[in-house]
Amino acid sequence: MEGEDGEVVMQVEEDSSLCPVFSIEIFANIVSDHETIIQQLLLPQDQLTQASSTSWSAISSKLSQMEIPFSLHARVMLKIIECARSAMKETQNKKRKNIPIIVTLGPAAATPSEDEAVDKRKGSLKKVKVEEGKFTVVQCVICLEEILDGFKVIQMPCSHIYHLHCILSWLEKSNLCPLCRFQMPT
Repeated sequence: MEGEDGEVVMQVEEDSSLCPVFSIEIFANIVSDHETIIQQLLLPQDQLTQASSTSWSAISSKLSQMEIPFSLHARVMLKIIECARSAMKETQNKKRKNIPIIVTLGPAAATPSEDEAVDKRKGSLKKVKVEEGKFTVVQCVICLEEILDGFKVIQMPCSHIYHLHCILSWLEKSNLCPLCRFQMPT
């Protein structure tokens, strides 16, 4: 159910006592030169800490509205649940009816293992930044998510581009480009 300002409010059992909730604010700026997007939602504490499908759906919907790649939804959801469970254990939150959670999402730096994987194929894979008009394909065909302007991606020798984690995972299983079957050196 949507409340004022697009805030998602989960309906809970109709009883005389107010169900304790988490008030979640999500700030997202995953492409450094874009404006920060803010979304808010209220979720019943028991639904969020038990990772119910209702809470998953509500959070995933908000993340999609914020143009967060679907491939990251599970990771963000697990972090929110971990934070919620930790917050409920804190003594100052035991009797609170509303526990705030603030989630900040920003551009991620490549982990050393990803850099090492790219270095192993040095000369074959290039890290490039997606700029408007530079590439005709703006979708990663592995995860089927849109590749937004400003994202750093991997360009294969055949010029096809993919999300870093997508193509590294793909190349662990196959040495062929997912689009044109260009054979990478092993």
